[in-house]
Parts: sequence; structure tokens; C-alpha cells
Amino acid sequence: MYKFKPTRPPRLLPGDTIGIVAPAWSFDADSFRKGVEQLKAMGFRVKYENTIFRTYWSMAGYDKERAAQINRMFADKEVKAIFCAKAGYGSIRTIPYLNKEVIRKNPKIFIGYSDITILLYYLYRIARMVVFHGPVVSGEMRPEMNSISRDYLLRAITQTIPMGQIQCASLKTLRSGRESGVLIGGNLSMVISAIGTPYDINTENMILFIEDIGEDLEVIDNCIMHLKLAGKFKKVKGIVFGRMVDCVDDSGHKYTIKDILQDSLKDIDVPIIYGFPSGHRKPGDINITLPFGVNVTLDADKPALFINEAAVK
Repeated sequence: MYKFKPTRPPRLLPGDTIGIVAPAWSFDADSFRKGVEQLKAMGFRVKYENTIFRTYWSMAGYDKERAAQINRMFADKEVKAIFCAKAGYGSIRTIPYLNKEVIRKNPKIFIGYSDITILLYYLYRIARMVVFHGPVVSGEMRPEMNSISRDYLLRAITQTIPMGQIQCASLKTLRSGRESGVLIGGNLSMVISAIGTPYDINTENMILFIEDIGEDLEVIDNCIMHLKLAGKFKKVKGIVFGRMVDCVDDSGHKYTIKDILQDSLKDIDVPIIYGFPSGHRKPGDINITLPFGVNVTLDADKPALFINEAAVK
């Protein structure tokens, strides 16, 4: 298995330019405008190409166009961070057209979640850079953005000190223990889709973060078993589950996400928590930006997650 110390991108400073790309779904223009306004209100300049408003199927333009946006934003010396307009579907289709050399030579803050997970892991694996599981412009970024979400975003991408302890009421312990490792992961469906590709996720000595939305509990159970059979839990140091928003039992038996996780992971002897507020959310919920590629400590007894390293330099 490959092992490396990922590069921390330069931190974002007041007045810096944020580039916006659209690697996945097309998006609502009004929601996008509100997101741009919020980024400007936070003290940043914003840059994007008009091509992000194109459509092809459900996506924001053709695959090569969406990939070219990403390539140009990495090459653009003015752009210091890259946010995604929306997630949904389509990010994986851009990968064949991404310019590895340009990206490797220009490590930058790159933020997104859900379908963007495949790009986060591509950048972590291919460009060997710390990446960020955080808000998208036409989603969480808006003037009424939760203040806690905004604060954690800024702590992750502007501060050269570790984010430290993250502890909140939604966290629940599934299995006790305390372990440290490199944080990696993202959307469960996308983690599964990467298995067998050159961007297959490495979980050895890692703290694995997983979240999803709107899946039947049988689908969640199948995905967990897929990860288990693929050997992804053999050398993992700990597991953090997100809120698993609207992942419910459609069988009529009234099982809960806790029931499914306890049964599927009963033979996995590592600290496990669930309910971490990052990624998919319900309106008004917080969305904590997580840096992937940095050392963290999972204390399932508190329960809490400690970010031990700064994500930017």
C-alpha cells in the first residue's frame, strides 16, 4: 500500500480569490448567487467561468468542460482555493480529463462533499494533498449560513494551527476506545464506487469517516458488508459515521441506523462513533468542515474527534 505525507495547501487570507467549479450537477442560479454573496461577505474575492451554467443531462455541462474548469482553476495563480458549486452526480466522469501534472504543481484548498468525494480522494491520492470535506456554494454557503458551520470552515482553511477537539451533542458511541490515525473518507456510496479503481480508498492505519443520505437501511448494510468483504476494516484504526440523514428502514420492521451498524460491525474491534455533523444535513443543521489527510484522534468514550494537525500552511 502507498504511504506518503500529503502536502498542506497554503492557507486562505482575507482578500484572496476563491475559484468555483461545477464538476457535478447543474444548480439553481439564485442559490448559487447567494453562495457567492456569502463568500464575498466573508472577505474573499470570487472567480468562476460562465461555462459552469451549461447543462448536459443532469450535469453542469459536458465532462471535458467540467474537467477543464478544474484544470484551469488549479493553473490560475490568482486562485488560492477551489469550491464546488454543487454535488449530486458527475464528478467521477471528469477524472479521465484532469491534468495530473498541473494539479500536482499547484496544490490548493479544494472543498466539497457527497459526489465530490471521488474528487477529494483523487486529489489526495494523485496530487498527494490535504483536501476538505465541506460545504458547496449553492448549498450551505448562504447569508443565513449556520455560524458554527462558518466558523469551522474558516478554522479549517485559514488557520495554521490544529482545529483541536470537536465535540457535539449529536455524537454517540457505538464502540469504546481511543485511537489515532489519518482521517480519510466521505460519502459512503462514492467510497464504494472507488473500490477496484486506481482511486480505491486506503484505510490502513486510517480513521475512516463515512456519511450518506436517503438510503434504505438494507442498502447501508449492503455497503458496510461490501467494505468488510473488500478488507477495508482489517487495519482501520477507527470509524466515524456522519448523521446518515434520512437513512431509514423501509421494510416495516422499524430498525434504526444504530441497529444496522451495531449488527454489521459487531466483529470490528475499533472505536466507532456516529452522528458526526459533516456532509449531508437537514435545514439549519451544522456542517463541520473536515480536513482529509491529517492526523486525528478518535476518542469514542467522550465521544469526540481531535484534529491534531493544521490542514493548511
